[in-house]
Amino acid sequence: MAYTVLARKYRPQSFEDLVGQEHVARTLENAIEADRVAHAFLFTGVRGVGKTTTARLLAKALNCEKGPTPTPCNQCGPCLDITAGIDVDVQEIDGASNNSVEDVRRLQESLPYRPQRDRYKIVIVDEVHMLSAGAFNAFLKTLEEPPDHVKFIFATTESHKVPVTIRSRCQQYDFRLIPHRLIAERVRSILDAETLSADDEAISVVAREAAGSMRDALTLLDQLVAISDDRITADTVAASLGIAAREALYDVVGAVLEGDGVGVVEAIDGLADKGVDMQHSARQLLQLMRDLVVLKLGAGDPAEWVPEEREAAEALIEDLDILELQRAFRAISMVMDEMAQSPNPKLMLEMGLVRVATRPPLQSVSELLARLEAIQGHPGATGGSSGDPRPRKPKPKPERRPVKPKAEAKPEPKPEAKPEPEPKPPGPSQPIMPATKHSSGFQTSSGEVLTPIRRAALQEWEELVGRLEQQQPALAAVLEHGIPKAVGPDRIVLSFKDGSFYGRQAESPESIAAIGRIAEEQLGACPEIEIRFDAKAEAATKTVAAVAAQRKEAEVEAKRKEALNHPRVRDAIDVFPESAGKLKVHIEAD
Repeated sequence: MAYTVLARKYRPQSFEDLVGQEHVARTLENAIEADRVAHAFLFTGVRGVGKTTTARLLAKALNCEKGPTPTPCNQCGPCLDITAGIDVDVQEIDGASNNSVEDVRRLQESLPYRPQRDRYKIVIVDEVHMLSAGAFNAFLKTLEEPPDHVKFIFATTESHKVPVTIRSRCQQYDFRLIPHRLIAERVRSILDAETLSADDEAISVVAREAAGSMRDALTLLDQLVAISDDRITADTVAASLGIAAREALYDVVGAVLEGDGVGVVEAIDGLADKGVDMQHSARQLLQLMRDLVVLKLGAGDPAEWVPEEREAAEALIEDLDILELQRAFRAISMVMDEMAQSPNPKLMLEMGLVRVATRPPLQSVSELLARLEAIQGHPGATGGSSGDPRPRKPKPKPERRPVKPKAEAKPEPKPEAKPEPEPKPPGPSQPIMPATKHSSGFQTSSGEVLTPIRRAALQEWEELVGRLEQQQPALAAVLEHGIPKAVGPDRIVLSFKDGSFYGRQAESPESIAAIGRIAEEQLGACPEIEIRFDAKAEAATKTVAAVAAQRKEAEVEAKRKEALNHPRVRDAIDVFPESAGKLKVHIEAD
């Protein structure tokens, strides 16, 4: 007796046996019971999900001697003939082979005649999208108003190729991909019926490789039964399909997540020695990374793990952060894109995974935000980055010490309000600040009088920030945007605008502790630190960042004038007098 493949031998014979398409089965059963069966149906979906099987089930339900009934008996003549495919009143037509206008015309000529035995004459057209445009047009009138005893059932894997004029005349049912769990259960039941044994992991691989198609799963199962001796194992499945075994995938992913570049190279070489398809292995790795992310999130059982595989996955991600898993998933996805454009997929996969494995660690978001805000806050404030020429770490100079008569200002709550009789003008070595243009005082738009004590506080604060930059450059970049109200051994008051990002960073306990530590080193005492927020904050020119920016701007302007006054430049202007006033000087950063 001829062997019947499992996909045909175990084809569903009732709507209850239809796996994964319960929404279609329930709708058709209700329509049959209510006697509201349409004259034309369009079944759409990928290969192997049950379109043609459902068409035969509907034909049996309509033509069964005990029907129309949603539960055909499978024992009467029409049921047996339809199951065998030899019923004269149920025509199954291949749309690829009968796609011309003449084929449709011959079919239409037979439709007016009553069925020979059955209740309905049913026409099943498989791969209907293969019909020509003329054949579709020839179908229109008959499809819209067929004889009462005729039913049309169309099946296609590419519904977008079916003209809208045909789709509008049919009831359309979309067949879904069959879930992994249902395919695995169906494969297990068939193995039990065939008295065959298989590992749970092997069944899981079969269901996964079927990609939602029951027919693909059973076809693969037929192949595995033929190649296996007593029991189907996961290694047998991997060797038969030319895919990576699950253990090999876990070795690759483990090396990637642990940063082991040598382990990645060895694992990929092992896959290549077994003749594994690298493109398919990359897809397997990406799917495994996705499953690990879902498992880490605790969002359910993402891949219907077998117990051993789940334990291995949990051990792999136990000490990893979810951000690292997402980062690895994205990187492997980019590797797949590179492989698709490369003539050597193995090389791209190997080097791409090595790049992922040797990726640098993630940096603190708070530190990066502080640096970014410092850079965006002012063009001259680079947060301690390289290439910053401003001297924010001045060395102590003997002539600056007499300028700090702090002893008399210590008990005062507001040092900036205490006047000095004769302030010492700043020397060449002192920072040039906007307020130093006035010797006795200057009233700002806000009404505050700037005094020499205020200038001393800003100078002292600039030196303190310069010291802090050596230890914590990110914090120094934040503090240089604050306005120093008072800087002394007893008290430091720093003002920011309401809602300032820098102010929120400065008032953190860690920042307060760092300021106190540096102040104690510089001032010889641990002062009280106060961070203020003022809706009417002073001008930004009273900050260390503004002073540094102005100093840098002055240095650039001085260099520009020096370049224009160079003897060779002057000689060139004499030769080309029309260039006077039009020369552009580019100053490179130090």
